[in-house]
Amino acid sequence: MLKVSQSLVTTAIVCHFSAQADPEFKDIFEEDFAAAIILTDSDALTLGFKDFDPNSVFNIDNDNIGSQDALDRRKNIGVSSLPLTFDLSDDKMFQRRAIVRFSALRIEDQIIDSGDSHRKYVLGVYSGYEQEINFTPNWTFETGVGIHLQYLNSNYDFQSPFSKLFQPFIDGKLVNTTAWATSIQPKVGFNYTEGKDWGEVKFKSNFNYFSGYGWGQANDGDVGTPEGWYWSNEVKLFYDVTDWGRSIQTVYTSLRRVDIGGDTIGILGSSHYYEGTVAGC
Repeated sequence: MLKVSQSLVTTAIVCHFSAQADPEFKDIFEEDFAAAIILTDSDALTLGFKDFDPNSVFNIDNDNIGSQDALDRRKNIGVSSLPLTFDLSDDKMFQRRAIVRFSALRIEDQIIDSGDSHRKYVLGVYSGYEQEINFTPNWTFETGVGIHLQYLNSNYDFQSPFSKLFQPFIDGKLVNTTAWATSIQPKVGFNYTEGKDWGEVKFKSNFNYFSGYGWGQANDGDVGTPEGWYWSNEVKLFYDVTDWGRSIQTVYTSLRRVDIGGDTIGILGSSHYYEGTVAGC
């Protein structure tokens, strides 16, 4: 992918070859950590790419829904997420649960006609607590808080003569380096559930904010303070396909829109994105 890799060279120029920590480098690490928090937020096992293009699904061309530039960026972002949920209460009116989630975000950049490539991984573990309070038979109020611990690893392969000119100034500082971050994330939202003859309809709307602190080898230890927010609205349709005694096999589909703000906008190239999911449980 061209844009991110170009920014590495551009940033190297504007820093005037300084040996000190550079604020523009710091912004890049903040974007990576923030993107990993948002894109790996899932309550189901996730493997693959975060990419849902409503323009192609509905045969329309609307940049407000998803510009081609933003979609091209997301096609180079791979996401894996393994969430584990532990129920802490049997009370249907006041549900409490603990969540542990392991995740990985892979970002791959390639420069056309140069042979250079850049691959970054952001590995994370999240631990949180959530609770839901039923205030009507169909509506629940949800709150929660959690902590992220993230590790970033960058590998850049310098091949072109042009990029090798800047290698001494960014190698080990912006690329081919490692960094860490920890963030706290509170959330609040509402859920609506309605039973149907064929299964269940569920609507979820929640607002999340996160703020953290980074450290490590990258940029002489100044890797920033990732901060941002995202508002998620999701519709899920659960279909009961088989009934075996007390066990019900269910397939569900979902459509989710995520509006984002803060450090994540730069890496995604958009203020929102869409997800489509088909899964079984």
